[in-house]
Amino acid sequence: MKGWGSLLLLLLTAGGSACAQTASDSTFSLFFNSSLNFNHANDPHINRWLKQYGYPTEPHVPTSISFEAAAMPANSRMLYSVHLSTITNASDLTAFNIGAGIFAAPVKTRQFMLFLGGSLGYHADIITLYGNLPPAYEDLSVKYNTPLALRRSGLSIAPMARFFLYPFRLGKVLQIGIIGGAGYVVDLNSMWRLGYYTIDSGKYDHFRKLVNKPSDQHKVSEHGFCLSAGLSLRFNLH
Repeated sequence: MKGWGSLLLLLLTAGGSACAQTASDSTFSLFFNSSLNFNHANDPHINRWLKQYGYPTEPHVPTSISFEAAAMPANSRMLYSVHLSTITNASDLTAFNIGAGIFAAPVKTRQFMLFLGGSLGYHADIITLYGNLPPAYEDLSVKYNTPLALRRSGLSIAPMARFFLYPFRLGKVLQIGIIGGAGYVVDLNSMWRLGYYTIDSGKYDHFRKLVNKPSDQHKVSEHGFCLSAGLSLRFNLH
């Protein structure tokens, strides 16, 4: 409880400073952020399928690294951002998310900002099948003489609360700080598709679907709480 009390005291102090601030903030700010995200979401059906055929299951708490660029117009409490993230703690699973967000700051000072808002994006999950396969999959792998993969994609929706704290300043332009956030992520997945990736010029090209709906796969959307923490560079431009 001591940690939560300290955080509450910090928020109240920042809120009081924001209310006492009378000078207009005439700076245009650019933000470049990197963070680790911990998302409590998983797909129990695909995990049972992976375990049945000897593959590592999806992580119970997927961890991803995110890169974000954002901007706050002068005399505004609105933050507009774009982000790209990819999962880091899975063996045969590749996942990425790209999206944009909009946030409003009920608390805003030069050193501390609290934002409420959300992001909307596109995500894709790819599972490469290098091990055991069901008979129907094995026949297709032999026919096309290539490793197969399962792929799905869909929309990602994430309402969040975020804070930005800047204890360090270098000159008049650059601030260095920490960011954190908590929210709820909903991934609206499409059906898993079976196929393979072509290789042109020595690198992966596009995904070629082999069947529309494998009979042993299901469409399962994922959702869960998300926590994030990381570093931020803020450039204040006049």
